[in-house]
Amino acid sequence: MPDETVNLLNLDDTSFTKLYASNIQPILAGNEVGRQAAMKTYTFRRNLGLAGASAVGAATYAIWGDVLNALIFGGMAFAGAHYYAYQPLGVVANATKAQSLSAIARAIGCNFQLGAFAPQALDNFKELKLLPSCDRSSYTDCFGGAYHGCAFTFYEGHLEDRVQTKNGSRWVTVFRGQLIRIAFPKKFHGTTVVRRDAGLFNFMQRWATELKRVGLVDSRLEKAFEVYSNDQVEARYLIHPVFMERLLALETQFKGKRLRCAFTEGDLLIAVEGGDKFEIGSMFSKLDDIERARAIVKDITEIMRVIDAVLTAEQGALPTS
Repeated sequence: MPDETVNLLNLDDTSFTKLYASNIQPILAGNEVGRQAAMKTYTFRRNLGLAGASAVGAATYAIWGDVLNALIFGGMAFAGAHYYAYQPLGVVANATKAQSLSAIARAIGCNFQLGAFAPQALDNFKELKLLPSCDRSSYTDCFGGAYHGCAFTFYEGHLEDRVQTKNGSRWVTVFRGQLIRIAFPKKFHGTTVVRRDAGLFNFMQRWATELKRVGLVDSRLEKAFEVYSNDQVEARYLIHPVFMERLLALETQFKGKRLRCAFTEGDLLIAVEGGDKFEIGSMFSKLDDIERARAIVKDITEIMRVIDAVLTAEQGALPTS
């Protein structure tokens, strides 16, 4: 561990190389032996699976005399065999990810949990419709810490709906992205929700009669966002042009979409559909590669920039009582 925490927002090539050498490289190098052993098992199982799938395809053709069915059944057999063959590599990937992210979290003064954690403020995310309804959900990669005197947590959510089809049913992703909670020292007087403007479909967002539309002075921002609140005065105090500009910039920087947020009680909640992050990368090449670490650190840095930008934009705009 470094003698002092690392500020990812000021990380240059020299300090990143130092972070990699002291915190991440030993983990990747240590797991490379396991990856190579798992790769041998994968290759052996894959080759057996290929032979078995070929036999299934040949038997199917012999029975029905149909090339398409032979390809379908042979392909299904190989897909199952490949899934089984990859399992040892998946174990190494999960262990390497957990160890690497924990090491990075410690270096920047945070804590990290890969899974088995209680998603913070999840009820508020759902109640304020920052998240869609779903039939099942999972949450991973939770970071927590404090920044500028405010506690923060961010984690990834994957929400799915079961959709009926003529052949049965399938799972469809309705949200995959990052959920951020920033806890301010003082509570807000009301509840204010900010969503991307939906044009003619804005009426579908007016879910609660106690939240009234808040007009924005800047016409460009008015076209970009819909704001609702049960405290018009506080909403205009919090949703100032600088903050709104930051939201637009953050959405672009995050390479996400449909960013939405809410001020409620003492929390600022942010949900952005930004895809799957914090992954270790391909297991078919050596782990001890600085570019793997660079990609992970970049993902974490992007979210830290989100938090930094929000807190910077809100300085001087916090409630006083």
